[in-house]
Amino acid sequence: MSFPDVTRREMRRIDERAGDENGEFAERLVAAHYGITHANDRADWYDCVHEERGTKYEVKATQVRIDGLDPDSRVEVGGRFRLWEGQTRSLLNSDAQNTAWFVFVLLDENGSPVDHRRMRPSTVWSLVRDEFGGWDNSGHREMGRQQKIPIEALF
Repeated sequence: MSFPDVTRREMRRIDERAGDENGEFAERLVAAHYGITHANDRADWYDCVHEERGTKYEVKATQVRIDGLDPDSRVEVGGRFRLWEGQTRSLLNSDAQNTAWFVFVLLDENGSPVDHRRMRPSTVWSLVRDEFGGWDNSGHREMGRQQKIPIEALF
């Protein structure tokens, strides 16, 4: 299932407060697509919520290609989705009542949506454990452990 062909300019018509950041853009796109509330200020472990059901949605976005880490190299690498262990654990706990989703949003080089995939937190947890060997130290003490999932693992 893919998103309709929507540009950032068209998305701003859906919500004039949409920021230029890929993450917030993707969050607002997911909220509009699923008819849910963009609620990224309520908790640090989800971005959107279905108000009637209480279902939480954590949105992760990446671009098809991003600049390499070395600013002098200008090497492009495939995008990755950064997952946090604590956030995923909170979603897992919420999913015990069948009320949580991850939504992975793939953007093109210009930041327009290409595709998305919705997955249960338990499936994501298993993917991190079984395919990527678990969680790694992130170097960000306040954020805890992480795992970066390449696009190809999800699409």
